[in-house]
Amino acid sequence: MGCAASKITTLNAAENSDTTLATAAELGVGETRLALWRKNGGGDLEPVLASGAVALLDAQWVISHAEAGGVLTHRQALPKEAFLSLADLVKAINYSRVSVPVIGLPVTVLSYPWLTKDHPDPLGTSLSRVAKALKALCSDVTYIYGRLGVFWDFGSLHQHPDPANGVMRTEEQDTLFKRGLGCLGTLYSHPETRVLRLTSFPDGHKTEDQADGTNVAAYFDRGWCFTESSWASLTKSGRLSLDLGLMRDDEEYSCVSLVDECTKGGGRRPPLLPSRFAAELETKSFTNGKDDKPLVTRLYAAAFEEQFGKATGLRYVRLGWGDAEAAQVAEVLASGAAPDLKELYLGYNQIGVDGCKALAAALGKEGAAPRLEELYLSYNKIGDEGCEALTAALKEGAVPRLKMLYLEGNTIGEKGCKALAAALVEGAAPSLKPHRSPHRPSRVQTLFVGSKPPELVAVCKERGIYLELYIDGRR
Repeated sequence: MGCAASKITTLNAAENSDTTLATAAELGVGETRLALWRKNGGGDLEPVLASGAVALLDAQWVISHAEAGGVLTHRQALPKEAFLSLADLVKAINYSRVSVPVIGLPVTVLSYPWLTKDHPDPLGTSLSRVAKALKALCSDVTYIYGRLGVFWDFGSLHQHPDPANGVMRTEEQDTLFKRGLGCLGTLYSHPETRVLRLTSFPDGHKTEDQADGTNVAAYFDRGWCFTESSWASLTKSGRLSLDLGLMRDDEEYSCVSLVDECTKGGGRRPPLLPSRFAAELETKSFTNGKDDKPLVTRLYAAAFEEQFGKATGLRYVRLGWGDAEAAQVAEVLASGAAPDLKELYLGYNQIGVDGCKALAAALGKEGAAPRLEELYLSYNKIGDEGCEALTAALKEGAVPRLKMLYLEGNTIGEKGCKALAAALVEGAAPSLKPHRSPHRPSRVQTLFVGSKPPELVAVCKERGIYLELYIDGRR
């Protein structure tokens, strides 16, 4: 966000909004749709949307406006048809096709650098790029429900209409603006909203031509952009955080191809502890100097606590993460931030011995993940040494509720499997037992490895553990 606001005072939305949610009849929507909206966490967004502090743009309007060569104006000047109501968003939930799983909420949040101090996109170049992505997302109605609400700060929050000439927000609008700011952490960090990160400047934009006072730093060096990106890196699935800087100008995208293109190489960092976030924030620039740093530090800490506090599953898959990133995840787990975590997916990354050791140490810490039932480390590079570190932690009583352990594709040889067998003989991971996973209900699963020494086969048979072997990529 690039708003030029001085000495902003944060207002917590939960404390300044009516927390009683509207009924289906009051919203004029069906009970089933409202239940599905709230099942996916839509209720977290309702107070601020209902209060008028935040207004979501209609993606179809954004697309049409861009294709007509338009430029986005501030919220107060936009026509009514530019927005979607809360009822519109609830109605956008597609529950009729039961064979298609519901993926997230029909809410997209934009993170981008303002191009000038008073207007984020005076020539409409960013609008055109964002509209291209929205058009691709809306092309698959089974995936994005057809209608999509877009949070774009300039059009979604009350702005100063003409600050250069002293035309500012009214007192009521200023109160709503501050309330909206207090909810940004939830909008960006919500595990079921999609974040679009416009990480590059448009062609032809020259920072040296900008007026004095304009923040000319690159996306990753800006305070608000860094904050928004960090929010999006907390508990959200990787495919719900897209780097639009990876889009190619000459490519026409479908929904799936856009997601594939904009998540190449992972495209996101692991979550940061609030203390680490605050330290990194000191290196970032704001349009208003350091005035916004205390605000975003508080907002980040609140979002971190909110999202990890309720997280039951973390899916950090195919993100290209190595040992350093695994250590960062381990640091978050060791802090006890996710007490209700049941599933941790870190498969198809580049995690090696050191990363696995850090994870093992974190999981062995009291209170780190007391309810963890499923650990997915498949297709990394942990090897025998990493497997030994993990099994040593299990033997010491780590994750006692663990029901499923995925280790295939890690070049674990006889040494690692023997260590795992020895730990199982001594009673490690007492909850490992055959069960049917909700993700693969057709097959009984427990333990996945890539080798079959007789010691491991024997102890699994004795304990009734279902052992599935992957040899040369085959079961």
